[in-house]
Amino acid sequence: MPGLLLALAVGGAAGTGPVMAATADTPATADAPADDAASATATATATAAATAAANRTIRNGDFWRDTSGAPIYSQGGGVLKVGEKYYWYGVKYEEAVGYITSRKPDGSATRFNAVTAYSSTDLVNWTNEGEVIKVAAPGKIFERDAWLGRLGVVYHQRTKKYVLITQYGSKGAGNGVLFATSDTPTGPFKYDNLQTQVPNVNGAATGDQTVFIDDDGQPYLIFSNSGERRHLYVAPLRASDFLQVGPAKLVHQAPAGGREGNAMFKHNGLYYFCSSELHGWNASRSYYMTSPSIDGAYTPERLIKGTENDFSHVSQNGFFIPVAGGKQGTVLFAGDRWSNYAGNGNGYNIWVPLTFEGTAPVFHSLSEFSLDAERGTWQVGKGNNYVLNPGFEADRVAQTGVTGWVVSWTNLKGPSPTVNVLDSRTGRWALTLAHDQHTMGSAVQNVTLPNGRYTLRAWIKGSGGQKVARLYAYGHGGPEAAITLETARTAWTEVSVPNVDVKNGSVQIGLYSEGSDGQWLKVDDVSLVAEQ
Repeated sequence: MPGLLLALAVGGAAGTGPVMAATADTPATADAPADDAASATATATATAAATAAANRTIRNGDFWRDTSGAPIYSQGGGVLKVGEKYYWYGVKYEEAVGYITSRKPDGSATRFNAVTAYSSTDLVNWTNEGEVIKVAAPGKIFERDAWLGRLGVVYHQRTKKYVLITQYGSKGAGNGVLFATSDTPTGPFKYDNLQTQVPNVNGAATGDQTVFIDDDGQPYLIFSNSGERRHLYVAPLRASDFLQVGPAKLVHQAPAGGREGNAMFKHNGLYYFCSSELHGWNASRSYYMTSPSIDGAYTPERLIKGTENDFSHVSQNGFFIPVAGGKQGTVLFAGDRWSNYAGNGNGYNIWVPLTFEGTAPVFHSLSEFSLDAERGTWQVGKGNNYVLNPGFEADRVAQTGVTGWVVSWTNLKGPSPTVNVLDSRTGRWALTLAHDQHTMGSAVQNVTLPNGRYTLRAWIKGSGGQKVARLYAYGHGGPEAAITLETARTAWTEVSVPNVDVKNGSVQIGLYSEGSDGQWLKVDDVSLVAEQ
């Protein structure tokens, strides 16, 4: 198998995303002395190396762009490695094209535009390889109103075909698992067949699905059943050509509420079957169960540590990318943020590294990190925002508390008020501390981070007139740093608290407001970033 794994999408339902590499080209002139030519070549090589090193940064919460500067459109997809090159396949939806410019989500329908392919040698800088499946006329299999998603590509060594497997649905052809083939990883892929029933499955169609390729080259479909999505399955693709899904093995029955975003990776001999909560297009915590055999038996389902603090960096299980190198390599969580439908912030792709405590995966919710795919290593980016759920987008409904923050009130005479509202600067939600009679409200977060000097920022609006309103940083080994917010602001305004000198590896950041009837403070897009 020239292609090794990685797989695909799911999920019910990040400015320039990964920074893209420029080309350094500084040739010596024909009549230059040999020493000058060698010097020029060395300079060009050093410049190229420096550029590549500088452009290893993944930025979550941005709309990612390819090496030409154009937006990357790839949702509900996966990655296949062919030789030393990675190919990333996904779907381009019309709503994704519109949301980048309008920031207005459209959840009324999904409109297929294309299946896209991008290539990279470092998993950061992606070159557009074109549309490998294009939208077709009404009534055709790839028509605009058809659903395609949760797709992946595998390579069959005997037939020498690249096989694309995707969830599919249309009024004319029905629902099922669709197969398309190509002679090259860059397409075009041509329709082969639509499988409308997977043996041994409760219901006709798959729910969410991804493709996983085992060490021996055998690919499997990892999926839930349609509808309530409580039954989780593993099923091999037909060995002779990978153009059918074989009989499925039920490996878990999920609790009420179901599971989506079903995906798998293998680490140190264990299979990790991972899923998200059934939240539609919205973000979710992520879960895992393990087994030494792909067919099970699997351990009880457990939470992926770190995903509970901001619902997987406001994303949903998409697929996983094992990156070879070092003693253990790195596993990347590649999440889908369906912001074009949910409106829950900027960006469509959320990629973060996982580490392991024994066999338990730990999710590192980073807005920025650098990746060395050759060595399989990563480090936190200099511009990382250490605040979790900074835009208050993790919670998909209005409520009295917000994920990642501790909200408290004093002197309330009635029920706790709603603290997340739809009047936001970005995304859908913002935090509000609104007063009924004379009350005191606060929202705080305890942050663990390296020692150093940071700036705390937030965007705010407010009625003004509060007895006290402030944004502060406290408990970091130095004096409290704060800014007062009692002045009326009718438009979103950025405020900052510089010189937060962290000396003990932690800090409490918070918002506090003490006011009376009708007074309010709204906050969005909080950040705590190291000063450079």
